[in-house]
Amino acid sequence: MKNKNLATIALTILGVCTVFAQDINPNSVPANLRQSFEQNYPQASNVEWELEGQSYKVEFDNNRLEHEIWYTTDGIATKAEHEITAADLPQAITAVIASNYAGYKVDSVEKTTMDGSTTYDVELEKGWNDERDVVFNESGKVLSEMID
Repeated sequence: MKNKNLATIALTILGVCTVFAQDINPNSVPANLRQSFEQNYPQASNVEWELEGQSYKVEFDNNRLEHEIWYTTDGIATKAEHEITAADLPQAITAVIASNYAGYKVDSVEKTTMDGSTTYDVELEKGWNDERDVVFNESGKVLSEMID
């Protein structure tokens, strides 16, 4: 009985996720939006399009880093997330990490731009069990911190 309940829950979750984000054929994406994307990211690989509500989301790799961009139906980018290297972090953030998180190593960084502001989600690790997820603004202010 327990396995049946788990299977039902898993199928329900899958169904809910499918309703909110559905992979779509690139030919279903408005031509102006697809052309704009292809012009801006000619080296993109592993391109996948999704429809999330009224927004088009494209996931792709560029220079071995993952990217996600959300577009309105008329082709305006409303949000962008992409991986960056620790070396690409603003100096203000690296200074805060050095002083407030001594001994931690940057594991990964995701840069998010939305509504004209940019945040950096930095995963820090120290040893095998000490991990933190810290979100910074561009000037190095800690916006949130979570211990993993």
